[in-house]
Amino acid sequence: MDADQIRSLQPALAALLERFRACFKKEQTFKHWERYLLRLMADLKRKTIEPIALAAGVAVRTLREFPAFFDWDESRVKPPLQQLVMDEHDSDETIGVLDGSGHAKQGKQMPGVQRQWCGETGKMDNCVVGQHLFYTDHHPTNPFSCVLAGDLYSPRSWDEDRDRCRAAKIPDELTYRPKWQIALDQVADCIPARVQRIHADGVSGVPAVPPAT
Repeated sequence: MDADQIRSLQPALAALLERFRACFKKEQTFKHWERYLLRLMADLKRKTIEPIALAAGVAVRTLREFPAFFDWDESRVKPPLQQLVMDEHDSDETIGVLDGSGHAKQGKQMPGVQRQWCGETGKMDNCVVGQHLFYTDHHPTNPFSCVLAGDLYSPRSWDEDRDRCRAAKIPDELTYRPKWQIALDQVADCIPARVQRIHADGVSGVPAVPPAT
């Protein structure tokens, strides 16, 4: 999107983000989040921290510290997100979709990286894997989809090397779980938010989950 389109979206985005203000202790952190999200939607050739910061008119170092060093409490964000989605997009046509996605990465330091099946490249590759629960519909003219839950898959080899985990800032409580177990935990977490049907897509060992009663 160009600058004019982004400016036109700012009032609606500000109203949306306001619903998550309680998740941030400091106003400046909230403002960094707002700037970051706006520039992710911008028509930038590269959407890394430096071009995002320059486009937002803030110091690169300041914005780089925002995703790298601030503590994030996902448990505070998920309930309002799930409630927002259910309040505004719940219908008989929407379903939850479980998807394990591999993304190619180089090196050995990124959390969870190892040689494993990578959906992005379609082969065994050095990559990280995220397990996601999407919420989507099949509306012919106004389709909707979003991520309700996303978790890093930490392979067994990482779990067996806690020094490596600590060096990568993986907390001790994040231990090995097979992808199917992560997926089932995501489903259980979302059922109170009235997600009605779950379809497993590429998650070994997870059957389709019938409508919640």
